[in-house]
Amino acid sequence: MNTARITIIVLNWNLRDDTLACLASLAKAELGGAQILVVDNGSRDGSVEAIRARFPAVEVLALPENRGYAGGNNAGIQLALDRGAEGVLLLNNDTEVAPDFLPPLVAAMESLPGTAVVSSSILRHDRPELLDCAYSEVRFDRRHVVQLVGANAVVGAGFAGRLEIPVAIGCSMLVRAEAFRQTGLFDEAYFAYHEDVDWCLRAAKWGYRMLYEPCSRVYHRRSGSTARRRPTYEPPRRADEPALPHAEPAPWNPVRAYLGARNTVRLLRGHATPQEKRAFMAACVRELPLEVLAVVFGREGWLVLGRWGWGDALHDATFGRHSGTTAVPVRLAWLPYDLLVATPRDVWRAWRSGALAQLGATIRGLRDGYFRRSLPLERLGLR
Repeated sequence: MNTARITIIVLNWNLRDDTLACLASLAKAELGGAQILVVDNGSRDGSVEAIRARFPAVEVLALPENRGYAGGNNAGIQLALDRGAEGVLLLNNDTEVAPDFLPPLVAAMESLPGTAVVSSSILRHDRPELLDCAYSEVRFDRRHVVQLVGANAVVGAGFAGRLEIPVAIGCSMLVRAEAFRQTGLFDEAYFAYHEDVDWCLRAAKWGYRMLYEPCSRVYHRRSGSTARRRPTYEPPRRADEPALPHAEPAPWNPVRAYLGARNTVRLLRGHATPQEKRAFMAACVRELPLEVLAVVFGREGWLVLGRWGWGDALHDATFGRHSGTTAVPVRLAWLPYDLLVATPRDVWRAWRSGALAQLGATIRGLRDGYFRRSLPLERLGLR
């Protein structure tokens, strides 16, 4: 692949400062003649003017409205394909790149026959010693169908070498142009979230291979365009326990939760077997109530790491409330009150505080996906 015939697409929507920081990092990078194209999704924060003023050599494609990750990138990809690009590198605007991030992607692309996609090592911008994620796996029989592999892991813990992967991360991925020409572009019905997963699954059906390249380092700020402030909520007192490393809750993002849930249903329709669809429904019935209790008791991070289940939830709802009491008969005497009064009261308080809003968005997304309802872009604040 000729590096000079690679187009780097940076998609922006109302994140002027993040995009400027991303472009500043690209200006310091070894690009080997690769072209940069900023696609602006109808921003109203002066992004286009600021980008053109600070980086006059960078081309900006200004769209009249927000077309989401899928539609915005498709506009840039189509332009690159029309100009004869050999490769398209999709790069989130809430990232900053290492100066040498591009050459390893190109080298990896040529290292294995049939490779059409290479993704970077996505590191946390706030804690660069940790991976934000390495790649994705799809498990249609799980409640969380799209599972991020390597989240909050150190690079050396199994992610220090090049890997062949099932699904690449759209945050920073180099795609052979021919794969887009043969497989098609992103499905714009997804708008945002999981469209890259859908595309990778389609590309795999064509026989294309995907790689993770750890030597290509990209630092990610995490979903800046749809992030929201987490409500203030104090979980009920529970037994003292040692801190679990990396057990912080995921970023608060009800919009992402809604789109992710809605688009999970679309993924299931397009790629899952009937048996996998039934398994997913059973997993939702089993695990959504547990996710509610994880929020109520402040155990979201533990749940994400697979260290908190129904037995732990029952303990936190009952005996965990009485950590200073050692007498078992006393704890048993409180059991009916804990289960019938205290726990429902805690759920009510969490709901009133807004702490359960993200789960509510997930449930609405599953419902709207199932009934094929159109995207409420205005209500979500995306138009």
